[in-house]
Amino acid sequence: MTLDTLQDLLRLTLVNPRAAATRLKALNLPVQTGWSAMLLVSVVSAFLGFIGFLASPIQGDPGVAAMFGSPLRTALIQFTVLALTGFLAYWVGGRFGGTGTLAQALVLVAWVQVPPIALQLVQLVTMVLAPGLAPLVGIVGFALYAVLLSLFIAELHGFRSGVAVFFGILAVSFLVALGAAFLFAFLIGVPQNV
Repeated sequence: MTLDTLQDLLRLTLVNPRAAATRLKALNLPVQTGWSAMLLVSVVSAFLGFIGFLASPIQGDPGVAAMFGSPLRTALIQFTVLALTGFLAYWVGGRFGGTGTLAQALVLVAWVQVPPIALQLVQLVTMVLAPGLAPLVGIVGFALYAVLLSLFIAELHGFRSGVAVFFGILAVSFLVALGAAFLFAFLIGVPQNV
């Protein structure tokens, strides 16, 4: 892929996400490309997040420091979440009659990260020029990610409704979070003063 092709695909992603997903699916890229793409976007996103952390006035917040203070830890968390998202997009969609492959799911989930990464760059500039607007850019980036992910998964599996996929993503996310909470409680225990 050339830089022009990537720019065209990014433009198409913003204008017609389902058409962009169809184009990516048609490439029939192997599973290894999906994993590599996920690793790349995880590293880039973690690096930009770390720069934002260094420029942020809330560096002293322990929660923010735990998440963004180490680019390596952030990249590993990001990669794990993307891998889980890609696998669940493939597996859950398949349980509901979807036709997408694991390789396609990984590539699409990795590509969905690209527009929000571009917005991370905008957010870094905004933090310097107009710090009060930086959180708004972050919210727009998250909303864009949610819309693109829903439409890409719908196109991956041939589902008609992106809205139904969005609510499916919310339900699966809730179940995964609940399962993780029970697992952590089992492994670590529940604090006594809660």
